Amino acid sequence: MSSTNFRGRVVILAGAFIYFAAVVSRSSIGAAAIDAQQKFEVSAAVLSSLAVAQLVVYAAMQVPVGILLDRFGSKRLILVGALIMSLGQSTVAISQTIELAVVGRMLVGLGDAFIFISLVRLVNGWYQGKQATRVQQLVTNVGQLGQAASAIPFSLLLHFAGWLPSFTALALLLMIAAALGWRVISNDRPNVHDSQRVSSVGQAIMALRENLKHPGVWLSFWTHFSTQSASSIFLLLWGMPFLVLGQGLSKPDAAIMLASIVVIGFAAGPAVSAFCVRWPDQRHKLVLGVMSAIGLTLSAILLWQQTAPLWLLWLLITSLGVSSPVSMVAFDFSRSFVTKKSLGAVNGFVNIGGFTATFVMMFIAGVVLDYIRRVTSSNQIFTLQGFRYALLVELVTLVAGAILILRAHRRLRSSKKNQSLNWNNSGRPGL
Repeated sequence: MSSTNFRGRVVILAGAFIYFAAVVSRSSIGAAAIDAQQKFEVSAAVLSSLAVAQLVVYAAMQVPVGILLDRFGSKRLILVGALIMSLGQSTVAISQTIELAVVGRMLVGLGDAFIFISLVRLVNGWYQGKQATRVQQLVTNVGQLGQAASAIPFSLLLHFAGWLPSFTALALLLMIAAALGWRVISNDRPNVHDSQRVSSVGQAIMALRENLKHPGVWLSFWTHFSTQSASSIFLLLWGMPFLVLGQGLSKPDAAIMLASIVVIGFAAGPAVSAFCVRWPDQRHKLVLGVMSAIGLTLSAILLWQQTAPLWLLWLLITSLGVSSPVSMVAFDFSRSFVTKKSLGAVNGFVNIGGFTATFVMMFIAGVVLDYIRRVTSSNQIFTLQGFRYALLVELVTLVAGAILILRAHRRLRSSKKNQSLNWNNSGRPGL
């Protein structure tokens, strides 16, 4: 192994650890929801502001951070992001009111916005072509294990040690991650530096405007819009009430199912990256195939006269699990169509897609559940009948996403510039 290859692995492992720490921190409030409600003595609606405020800030900062990324590179932004997240968790740790806790979670969302797209840029600084595809999927999977870490070790720490020590521990973990990044991370391979960055923020903005005219960028956006949101709406909000109060599962069984989404995604990641490497011109078909599997299984569950059989629920969980690594195909697309020096802002724009769909679906589903409760005069918000209508929003999103993906792909194929623009560094076609 050459010294450059060894150095690259060390850098990417450090980046993966920082992303892991960020995901633990991002998802920690879900594990602490009951403790937070008891600590601050607030309603469920007010409590939800802890998560909503964090995610809104995260989504809103994606393009600005991407523009800064193209100008200043991955290392600086990863360090800034980890330090801001640490400050946010420290604020949550010492908070005695819900208002201060919300401020802390907003800081967590702000710092988190710097991490993922900087990691994508870091991978592309050290790897190219097929290697970049494999490494990107691997480090993303490692980072997503942070969801499992927040669900089990952090929950245990919170139970035995309490609020202040637990969130302080997360702040210290992020400080350690920042120190590791400062010591280990380099933006690019040796002898590749300034040529891979734009000369000013203004130039980065102009490059983003130009790239948004490219149908390949919109193919990336709609891919992330459709696939990332599919599992997020279950993991972040509606999965537990749907499985327990809609389908009659016990809480432990429902928790195992939701945790399995992460595990299945981790297992499916290598197969997804291998498919992208072997058949790069068929990537959009893989995306559409997984979307179809989610749509068909969810439709069958919603049409089932009574609660769905367990095997059908597991088919849905499996398809949702696979959708997580498939959502990373969006960034494989963008790498095919955009030069490295403009990739940060474009990936920031693409990353907005999934979160936008998630926010919209969460809100509409909640409105529908409240409406069904009123018209049926039910004493329960979460009912099987309510979910049959509320989760139609997921099907509408999948259908709309499929249409927009096909449209973007058709525009890409018909583009006169296709032959000269849509080849990445490995020389493979970007379709």
